[in-house]
Amino acid sequence: MPEDSMSWTNEEDGIYSEDRKQLLKAPNVKRFRIAERCEEVDARAFDDCEDLVCLYFPLSMSDEAVEFTIDNLPYTIGHICVWDRPYVEEVYDVNEYWYDEDEVTTDEFGVEYANKGRRLLTATRPSLIGKEYCVPDGVLTICDGAFMGTNDYLELSVPRSIKVIGDYIFGKEGGKIVIRD
Repeated sequence: MPEDSMSWTNEEDGIYSEDRKQLLKAPNVKRFRIAERCEEVDARAFDDCEDLVCLYFPLSMSDEAVEFTIDNLPYTIGHICVWDRPYVEEVYDVNEYWYDEDEVTTDEFGVEYANKGRRLLTATRPSLIGKEYCVPDGVLTICDGAFMGTNDYLELSVPRSIKVIGDYIFGKEGGKIVIRD
């Protein structure tokens, strides 16, 4: 659908109606956040989105609009996130799938970080962690389920810089968070 004077383009190149309440055309990107204030999605908005793997729905969309959109996607998307509050900046997002894969670093314990080390994504080799792990200074976010694969009770030392800790971060034996100075 061509962009015209009755549409608006957001920073991720999605094309919206003039009042920004309907997504008309989504860009072909890996991860896409439907703009805040959007209430509905055109049935063909994602027809050309071959690379999409993660889709965020804003608080402004009703359950019916989300269901309609999912039902009209041209293929199955791996990760769908429906927000129950306004979006947060990417660095504070606890969803482990929202990052640029080219920017991921892994420490000696197999723990992955994104956003220049400010987001702890996941422990890829939990057997290397043991019973204690020290999150480096400067980390702002620990993503959902980051240490779910650990088998032991884990004492997690986090810096005072931490702003967001996701849900269900520990494995079956649980753990404790210690905020250090």
